[in-house]
Amino acid sequence: MAISKQSRSALPIGTIFLAFLFVIATAFAIIFYLHVGKLQKEASAAKSKMALYVSPMAESNPQLSPLISAASPNHTVVQQLLKQIAVLKQAIAGTSAPVSQIVGVNGTANTTLSSVGVQTGTPLIKALKTLNIRLAAATKSANQYHALYRNYRRRFHAVEASFRANLAAMKTKLADAETRIAALTSQRNSMAAELAAQASQYQNKISTQQAKYVADLRNQVVQSQQYRQELAAKEMTISHLLATIAGSRPPSQGADAIEAQAAGKVIRVSSSGQYVYIDLGKANHVSVGLSFAVYSSEKGVGSGKHSGGKGSIVITKVGQFASVARITHVARNQAIYPGDIIANPVYSRDLNRHYTFVVYGDFDVNGNGVPTAAGRQQIIRMIKAWGGKVVNHLTSQTDFLVLGSPPSTTVAPGTPSPDNSALSAMQKVSLSNYEALQSKAQSLSIPVLDANRFLAMVGYYVHPLQPGD
Repeated sequence: MAISKQSRSALPIGTIFLAFLFVIATAFAIIFYLHVGKLQKEASAAKSKMALYVSPMAESNPQLSPLISAASPNHTVVQQLLKQIAVLKQAIAGTSAPVSQIVGVNGTANTTLSSVGVQTGTPLIKALKTLNIRLAAATKSANQYHALYRNYRRRFHAVEASFRANLAAMKTKLADAETRIAALTSQRNSMAAELAAQASQYQNKISTQQAKYVADLRNQVVQSQQYRQELAAKEMTISHLLATIAGSRPPSQGADAIEAQAAGKVIRVSSSGQYVYIDLGKANHVSVGLSFAVYSSEKGVGSGKHSGGKGSIVITKVGQFASVARITHVARNQAIYPGDIIANPVYSRDLNRHYTFVVYGDFDVNGNGVPTAAGRQQIIRMIKAWGGKVVNHLTSQTDFLVLGSPPSTTVAPGTPSPDNSALSAMQKVSLSNYEALQSKAQSLSIPVLDANRFLAMVGYYVHPLQPGD
């Protein structure tokens, strides 16, 4: 029974404990709900007050909604905005100056924007967009210039490397050159010393032999004077002998022989005036084709143009003691008369006398103005046909020197270079021989006949000329 009584008394204590807990929980719940209701009432009141200042659009703004939701009596939206403005101002300006000094008309922001070309009064956002565009363009240009810079830098490095390589090579060459210069300088010094020694030896030899040379020179001067005296005496002797030889020559020789002698004369002129009769025939070994120049008996042989007299004739028919000749040329304002004398420097009436000629140069025998070697051969044939002799060298026994045109020293255009030089050398030799023959003939007192004078004096003309031509 005691046990059961103890059991009944324990049960109410648990129940009371539970009831106590329930009462406490209910009290806390009532307090919580009362507090929540007070908070809701305060929030509603705050919301009502906020509605007076904040529009629905502002409440939906994603930037303002966090501020509004975080607002409280101690931390209002305005206070939070002021805090953020202060933070931004500190971040932007780095100072605690008032906002008006930063974003005002004359504020730091406008002054800075004006310095970079942004018009004053431009909204900050628009100005930032403009600056952002400029920044993008400037960045693009900077990237381009940076790329050019890298390119030029690469090229500079390449050129620098090449320069360094060339510089190294030049240094090597310079070192080699300096080595060679040093060697050559050493050689030059040694050679200079050797030359100085040799010069000293030669100077000693010269000084010892100078007196001997002076004495020898004096002796040579004396001998030279003696030789000059002897040479002058010999030249006088030679001149006397040449004069003696010239005086002992037959009348057909000597400088004036041509002008002093005539081969024959004209004894009659035909009535037609085209033919003449001369006093030379077969007895005087005259042949058909032999030509003569006709001279006035008063003026003598050697008168007229080119010593050709009044005209010329050529034998057409030969008799025993006389011959018929055709008149081939009569000079202007002249006429051929009986008694005129005739002459040909090749022809000689003496059968035992043959004149000797040297013929040199080219001759214009055909009258075309072009001297040729063929003309020279024709002159030689005339001389031989008319009884003269042709030799190759001048001697004291030569009667006449017949010279053609002087050799030309000008090479024809278009001549190949090797042939050009060879031909020029040959022409120079021919001209030298030509001039040497003239000088030698003058020293030997041999008459010199040029082409015109020879042809005129022998009465040779290419075409028959009418009287008066």
